[in-house]
Amino acid sequence: MLASLKRRDQRARGEWYIEGLLSVQGRKSMRALAAVAGYGAAEQSLHHFISDSSWRWTPVRQALAKNLDRVLLPQAWVLNSMAIPKAGEHSVGVEESFRTELGRVVNSQQAYGVWLAGEDMSAPVNWGLVLPADWLANEERRKRAKIPDEVSATTPELCAVNSVVELAGPDWGLRRRPAVLDARELDAAVLVEEFCRRGVPFVMRVSGSTRLVGFDGSLPGRGERVFQAQQLIEWAKRFSRPVGWVDPDYSITRSILVSGTRVTMPTVRRPGAKLPPERALALVGGWSGAKGKPAELWLSNLVDVPPVALLRLGRLTRRVAKDFAEVSGRVGMRDFEGRSYAGWHRHATLCSVAHAISVLSTARRQGFDKSQELSA
Repeated sequence: MLASLKRRDQRARGEWYIEGLLSVQGRKSMRALAAVAGYGAAEQSLHHFISDSSWRWTPVRQALAKNLDRVLLPQAWVLNSMAIPKAGEHSVGVEESFRTELGRVVNSQQAYGVWLAGEDMSAPVNWGLVLPADWLANEERRKRAKIPDEVSATTPELCAVNSVVELAGPDWGLRRRPAVLDARELDAAVLVEEFCRRGVPFVMRVSGSTRLVGFDGSLPGRGERVFQAQQLIEWAKRFSRPVGWVDPDYSITRSILVSGTRVTMPTVRRPGAKLPPERALALVGGWSGAKGKPAELWLSNLVDVPPVALLRLGRLTRRVAKDFAEVSGRVGMRDFEGRSYAGWHRHATLCSVAHAISVLSTARRQGFDKSQELSA
């Protein structure tokens, strides 16, 4: 994974850092990571390696992604939001806002990771950090965080889309997979427009209040009108069918009722702008029982894919959430103490390598144990 680092001393420090992420218990402070190297100057050396060195993180991420694409045979690229609480105001991109995953208003950074995911395991390979406009407009803060001139402010929606689009580039050499994400706290209309404009297949979870255009046979003409997603999928419930999926928390197969319908998203034309083309979408609902409201709603531009397959792709977000909580947290994904833009990206990159080592090692051990059982 570190072959792109041209200097031997950089590769050595990278190995120290990753070894520390995998072996140090508790918070992965620079001092704790340096203790793995075994001598006093290691802390300053590692700090420089992460925050002020010249090595580029993108080639490391590309090498990691190519390896995992071959080994994991992922079904999707899952986008996962990560809030990183911070005590001060100097960490790059930090702002005070409500974070759903933390359940409170908190001073934090917000990032999006792109994970290669299958039903059995997942691992992050690319990261985008949300940079609010107010943050980048402050020249002093921008200079202190060493944010490159070409980096511009990003909304959460554009940060998520751009992180996926990078993976689709020719330098990454990956097989294209649909982007899967929970968009209930994001602007679904913006995401649909951006993904469709850039030719990215997607499956996104939306809230019941999401406005969509559906068909109402009681209306004259084409019978089209704007509904809430909840209303549309309730109508389609009579066509539902059961489907099995693997629950990552228990590694057992569960059953859920699934139904789908064709929709479009209402578009608003700004004065003087052309009306965007109408795009057909699929809306899929999943019920845990025959009665009650759907447990989840998924919107996709993969209109020719059966609803059952779309829901199974959507459920990969649960696989990623479990692996993030159990593995990424353990290897220190939220523990970077520095303040620089490059330092954050380098730390996230090496944490991704540590995460991959951890999940693949666990899978190999479990495979060995299983083969021993069969042999016995």
